[in-house]
Amino acid sequence: MATLREIQSRFMEEINVVDDLAQIVLKGHLVIEELLTEALQRFVHHSDYIVSARLQFHQKLNLCRAISVSEEDNGMWELIAKINNMRNHLSHSLGDEERVRKVRSLKSHYEQLFGRESLEAVSEMDEDSAVCMLAISGCLGFLHTFLGEVQSFEAMINRLQKIFKPEKDA
Repeated sequence: MATLREIQSRFMEEINVVDDLAQIVLKGHLVIEELLTEALQRFVHHSDYIVSARLQFHQKLNLCRAISVSEEDNGMWELIAKINNMRNHLSHSLGDEERVRKVRSLKSHYEQLFGRESLEAVSEMDEDSAVCMLAISGCLGFLHTFLGEVQSFEAMINRLQKIFKPEKDA
C-alpha cells in the first residue's frame, strides 16, 4: 500500500501537467451536452421534465438521434459517442494505454468522415489534441444544424397549437 506522501506526490504530478487533450475533450463534451439538452427541451412541450429526468449523456444522444428526421444514420452520432467514451475514460482513469486506444478509435472514425487531410489544418498542436478538437468542432457544427431542425419542428408545433387550442393565446 502506498504511503500518504506517495499518494499526495502522485496527485501533485497529475495536476502539474496541463493536458491539452483532456481539457479539449472535457470542455467540448460539456458544450456538446448543452446542445443535446437544448434540442430535447425544444422538442418537448414541457422541458422541465427533461431536466428532472436527469438523463445521462448517452441517453440524451440516443433520444436526439431518435428524433432526427433524416440524419439518424449519420456517422456524426457515432463520433459524438466516441467523444463521450473519451470523456468517460479521462474522467475515471489516469491510465495511458486505454486512452491511446480511444484516441485511435476517435481518429479513425474522424478520418472516415472528414478525411486525413483535414488534420493538416491544425499544425500548432499535437496530433491527438488536434483530432479531438477537430472532431468536437465537427460535432458542434452537426448539432447546430440538428438544433435548427428541432427549432423548425418546435415552430410548426406552436403554429398547430394556435390552430387547435386558440384559448392558450387568450
